[in-house]
Amino acid sequence: MPSPAPRPGLLVLMVPLMLAATPPSLPSRAKQDAPDTFSGVERVVAVGDVHGDVDALKAVLKLAGLIDARGRWSGGKTHLVQTGDIPDRGDQTREAYELLMRLEKEALAAGGRVHALLGNHEVMNMLGDLRYATPGELASFADLASGPTEGGLAGHRTAYGPQGRYGRWLRTHAAAVRINDTLFVHGGIAPEVPAKTLAELNQWVRQDLTEGQPPGGAKSAEGPLWFRGYALGDEGTQAALDTVLARFGARRMVMGHTTEREGKIRTRWGGKAVFIDTGLSTGYGHHLAALELRSGRLTALYPEGRVELPVSPP
Repeated sequence: MPSPAPRPGLLVLMVPLMLAATPPSLPSRAKQDAPDTFSGVERVVAVGDVHGDVDALKAVLKLAGLIDARGRWSGGKTHLVQTGDIPDRGDQTREAYELLMRLEKEALAAGGRVHALLGNHEVMNMLGDLRYATPGELASFADLASGPTEGGLAGHRTAYGPQGRYGRWLRTHAAAVRINDTLFVHGGIAPEVPAKTLAELNQWVRQDLTEGQPPGGAKSAEGPLWFRGYALGDEGTQAALDTVLARFGARRMVMGHTTEREGKIRTRWGGKAVFIDTGLSTGYGHHLAALELRSGRLTALYPEGRVELPVSPP
């Protein structure tokens, strides 16, 4: 979860300039990816950063009633949103990918959905930045190397490449989705992003993952995978958030990326901003938590019980 330092105080000042910008178009491949807007969803569950701990991921999905004792989808028509940062800092990244890839299919067959969003660590791995990859994590990719003696590093490079098992899968995924009246994103959507729609925003992020494209939003400090302004900014940042919510037709934004050191889900501004990276993985304290959105209510799900979160009237 490394990040360039946020500059929340500049947000409101930059809005007029950046709203006029439009992102360059991408190849038709990006336009054929999964939809980014969903409505009429009765129940949504959101889970934050996993960081290579598949056991913690399974535990929180069981807590939310989304998988059964065998690890199979039991959530029916629920939409699960995992807000990115599946890899790094733990050895079970590959197992976590495989679990979510399987659950995508099982949920869809049951009328539900699994949305595994891009986080900054997914992008770092796709672009070869392995500062936070553990030796055990790299070793787990060894069988994907093209030669028998190339080992985990070569296997990792193959796995995350454009045609690799995980790289191909990740490159079709969104950086942000809207479900009902809620935006879900890894870091946060700043007013500066050169996009007026989610489709444009997701295309802007994919530019950095597509050969031959100009620089995009996956590596930008103000991009949706890195931005921490709403988590760390002062109270004046609410004006910037209101601008973004209005632009994308949403009531609130749910974010991971910035770890809540107390291990609890946090809200700001009457539930307009919700922060769900509670330190799920063992390396961050194993604080199991999921956010449930249902019938206009926000509920934090913990092993010790359910806690209703404050929501201002619309």
